[in-house]
Parts: sequence; C-alpha cells; structure tokens
Amino acid sequence: MEDAAERKRGLRAEVWQRRRAMTPDQREAAGAGIAFHGFAWATSNVPERGTLTAYLGLGAEPPTLPLLGRLHARGFHLLLPICEPERQLSWVEWRPDISYERSRFAPLQEPVGPRLDARALQAGDGGRPPLAAILLPATALDAEGRRVGQGGGYYDRFLAQFGDETPATAAIVFDAEILPSGDVPDEPLDRRVGAAITPSGVRHLRNMA
Repeated sequence: MEDAAERKRGLRAEVWQRRRAMTPDQREAAGAGIAFHGFAWATSNVPERGTLTAYLGLGAEPPTLPLLGRLHARGFHLLLPICEPERQLSWVEWRPDISYERSRFAPLQEPVGPRLDARALQAGDGGRPPLAAILLPATALDAEGRRVGQGGGYYDRFLAQFGDETPATAAIVFDAEILPSGDVPDEPLDRRVGAAITPSGVRHLRNMA
C-alpha cells in the first residue's frame, strides 16, 4: 500500500507539472487575484499596522509579490522566512527595497536583515505587535486543511511552536490545488491550515484537526 510520503511526492509531481505549464499572462492574472483576495483576508484577520508572516513566491509558485506590495503599503509588518539548521525558521521584516541572498539550506533567495524567532514573533519585538496571522506556501490542500508543502517540514515545525494558540493561517495555492477531503494524507508532524487563498477567492477550510 502506498504510504503518506509517497502519495505526497506524487501530488507534488502532478501539481508542479501543471504549474510549469502556465503562461506568463496566466501567472500575472493569478498574482492580481491573489493580491486582491489575500489583502481582504489579511485585513479581516490582522489589526491595523499588525504583524503577519508571508513569503515570496518565485518561478512556478503562485505569485505573491503584488500581495506583499499591497500589504506593505497598508502599513502591515511583513515577515519573510529564513531556513535555519534543524529545519527551523527565523524571520526578517520585508520592505520593497530589501536585499536577498541565497539560502544555505534550501534552493531559494532569502531576505537580508535582523532575524527573529517564533518566540520574538509571539511577544512582539522592536515595536512590532505580536504575530496575528500566517500566510504560508503549499503545493496542495484538501478541504479539511491538510497541506502538502515542499517536503522539508519547516512550516509544520514552526506552527507546532504555537500549540493551541496558533494565529490565523492561510495557504496560497492555485484554484485547482484545493482537493476533496481526504485526498491529502496526514503525517505525524503535519499541521492543518484554516483557509486557502487562490486567484479566485478565499476558501475557509474545515480544519478538523
């Protein structure tokens, strides 16, 4: 019988094949939709000038730069991830003119600046309010909030640090990447998310953890 890790690998392969086949015009339109609906979700879940995590979607990922720009212009504190040893995340506050450097641990570019850990996000740091919401990447989701990530487990470990007090969560995916209940397998480390943001809207997931 196929185990959960194998099923997730298969889902990733299918999704990334579809993502790479998208045209530049399709990506641009998707970025505009994600910016519109992601902004609406953020303003419903984060206080004025509040703090949330986000990420920079590159290549075939759902584009997030238009959303980052709108949230920054509104005055939110935006924190982007840094991959650390032992599959942990730290965070750097994003601004449009920020510099990037190659990650030591993952095939991506990371923002350069002072790093914050989960404890600093929970408490508030440097004039930032405590973390109110988490925007995170996904390869696919099912209707109950089960998430297929990139396979590293970084975000699941990050979410686990909040226990029962996890802030509002939403994963950003394309519309076809929200699957029926049970189509995403559970693994012990997995943490479910509360909503999906897609180019066509926000879908609230049942999150029956």
